[in-house]
Amino acid sequence: MTALPYGGTLVNRVLSDAARREILAGIDGRKTIAVDTQGALDAEKIAIGAFSPLTGFMGEADYSGVLARSRLKNGLTWTIPIILAPRIAENPGLGDIHVGDSPVLLYHGEPIAVLHVEEKFPFDKTEFARRVYGTTEDAHPDVKILRNAGDTIFSGPIDLINRVSGADELTPEETREEFDRRGWETVVAFQTRNPPHVAHEYIQRCALEQVDGLFIHPVVGELKKDDFPAEAVIESYQYLVDHYYPKSRVFLAPLAISMRYAGPRAAVFLAIIRKNYGCTHFIVGRDIAGVGNYYDPYGAHALFRNLDLGIEAMLFRESYYCRKCRSMVTEKTCGHPESDHSRVSMTQIRKMIVAGEQPPIEVMRPELADLLVKYRPYLEAGLK
Repeated sequence: MTALPYGGTLVNRVLSDAARREILAGIDGRKTIAVDTQGALDAEKIAIGAFSPLTGFMGEADYSGVLARSRLKNGLTWTIPIILAPRIAENPGLGDIHVGDSPVLLYHGEPIAVLHVEEKFPFDKTEFARRVYGTTEDAHPDVKILRNAGDTIFSGPIDLINRVSGADELTPEETREEFDRRGWETVVAFQTRNPPHVAHEYIQRCALEQVDGLFIHPVVGELKKDDFPAEAVIESYQYLVDHYYPKSRVFLAPLAISMRYAGPRAAVFLAIIRKNYGCTHFIVGRDIAGVGNYYDPYGAHALFRNLDLGIEAMLFRESYYCRKCRSMVTEKTCGHPESDHSRVSMTQIRKMIVAGEQPPIEVMRPELADLLVKYRPYLEAGLK
């Protein structure tokens, strides 16, 4: 039996075929709002229950509570505001949409959802950046994106017309069914936006010793321009699962969301999502959901120790290879000096692949590094 969804109920706001046909038949006479990738993916994740208990984009009470206290108005912990602030440039008729209207959300010109507008309120983007990302610097990738958002937040329940993500992405209901089919009562989720290196393997194997199954759930929706492309992440993890892990105890599926690089706040949000997908445990490593030097690398550890989300955090220190120990270690298990350690970040791995260099075998399996070489042109463009 999988874990209860966050808040107790798994939300489902996907329209039936009949309701969908009715909406599409009368779409020419409806008001519309063009949304970006984040808005489209958020609408989808609300509808399929990934963001349970949310049933729509946040109203002002929830939004203010999340910013100020990291709580929804019902008291549940929530750390990332889920809002819709459409850009006026793509929506010249935005001023004609009022409370009580039910405009259709368009993504790349295609209808994806209906928004039942319950509130409109001003969007203070500077305050949002300060509270959520801890900075107002445009050097932070999310702050830079935030500057282009609209000045008005539209809130209300949504009904999904069409999915945005690929056919290989499962809903929370589907992953729960898969976990039950496998007989897993305890499932640990591994959050990632990068291909695996040896330190990731070490953490995953340690976690797998303690639970029935490992759910590798890479974010593939919208990432930083210098991150690996989604195809690289999925292909490399599929190789790892196929050749090194026990297939009966590891399950891989993508998660199409916009990655929020908000450090500890984002870590909590990502754990809540995995609870909705049926996981009982969540791996929290070093600098999870971090970017640059904006966050304490172990700030999420401190935060999780003081929270009860209904999903158990497995807290791991940074792992690395020690030449004296001849094994993967952490500062908790190794007493040798830094000079004996092999540490390479994913940023360094990306740069090495672009430069045609092979990462050390103690850091990344050679066959995985070889697999990633074909993504070199993408990385070159992202690192410019």
